[in-house]
Amino acid sequence: MADAADVIVIGAGFAGATAARELAGGGRSVLVLEARDRVGGRTWYKHGALDGLALEMGGTWIDPAHRLVHREVSRYGFTASEPWPFTLPDAWILGDRRLERALPVPAEDVPDFESFLVKLRAAAARIDPEIPLENQGLDDLDVSFDDFLDSLSLRPAVRELASVGLGSIFGDDASALNLLHRVAVVGSLTGYLASAGSQVIEGGTSTLVAAMLEDSGAELRLSTPVTAIRHDASGVVAESEGERFRARAAVVAVPLGLLAHVEFDPPLDLGKSAVSAATAAWMGAKVWAIVKDAPPGFSSLGLAHGLDYVATLDAVPGGVLTVCFGPRADEIDGADRVAVQRAVGAHLPDAEVVACTTHDWTRDPYARGGWAAYRPGQITRYGAALRRREGRLVFAGGDIAVRWPGNIEGAVESGFRAASEVAELLG
Repeated sequence: MADAADVIVIGAGFAGATAARELAGGGRSVLVLEARDRVGGRTWYKHGALDGLALEMGGTWIDPAHRLVHREVSRYGFTASEPWPFTLPDAWILGDRRLERALPVPAEDVPDFESFLVKLRAAAARIDPEIPLENQGLDDLDVSFDDFLDSLSLRPAVRELASVGLGSIFGDDASALNLLHRVAVVGSLTGYLASAGSQVIEGGTSTLVAAMLEDSGAELRLSTPVTAIRHDASGVVAESEGERFRARAAVVAVPLGLLAHVEFDPPLDLGKSAVSAATAAWMGAKVWAIVKDAPPGFSSLGLAHGLDYVATLDAVPGGVLTVCFGPRADEIDGADRVAVQRAVGAHLPDAEVVACTTHDWTRDPYARGGWAAYRPGQITRYGAALRRREGRLVFAGGDIAVRWPGNIEGAVESGFRAASEVAELLG
């Protein structure tokens, strides 16, 4: 078995592409191994996804504050769309009630809602986004959303609104620290909600990844799932369906949920193993639909028949393009028009779903979940272990970014960090 390269990069998403380009630019020979037959990882700009439309099936949005991604966008001649203005939902579903107003709380509870925002901002103000969360004494915030909201002593209507609004972002099983960290990065809850979906990359996310990899000059092997990684002081061996690739070091740039499904010798740190073996807190669905009899620019929030967020976008042939999210992919079949009609109809009673599509990232064997959402206690207990180098293995990915976890920006951030670690390791 001959050496394949100086460095093997496992995973061709934004993190892997960034690491590969930076290492190759530093004079290292790089081999990228990707399990899928495409690049992009959990971003996927799929041509012909729905009635001939090209759609982002996974990670989609960036923000003006994502300076690393914007630098990549400019570097390769792409453009980002104009930021979309943030507005509160036009409708809310609270229990069995559908309310069409921006702030669905009684007038007498508005001061309590404003107090909630102040308390949320105060909790987020304790966080320094430049420092790993586990080093900041935030254990009391690394609790469930329910426990965090209970600690704020909110009036019932405000408590219900906060639970519906915040739980929809990361899932009811997630730690409140996921959200508080994002609020800390941008400075306010409304700022975070605005940044969560403000810009898209014209031409597609995975198209940008492909440009980065082509620029790197690294050798790329698609349809090469790595099933085992063995490493010692002399180097790394990655195994894939009877093939073995040797290098002096490796960047493991795959989702955390995938680590438990790769054989490591020696075994991984217990922290990585524990988080990977547990399902991610957000195992939700993203559904695209074409909807008739619905106004563009309308959004609705609240759980109904498997979907808790429905937003109409632009007019397209046949109707209005609509993006929907739900907390659990196993509770709605996003490719079933009848099921999607039932859910969308609860948000938009007069609308007709004429077509729909999805990709189930929770059942995707090379993703095993969507964006990063940690369960209570995982961030402060295991954060350091998730980023820690093990021998000649360096870990990367949006899941373990320090400043922007769960974002494309975080994946790029993590790729730069991994490349720097490998360069230092190899000397």
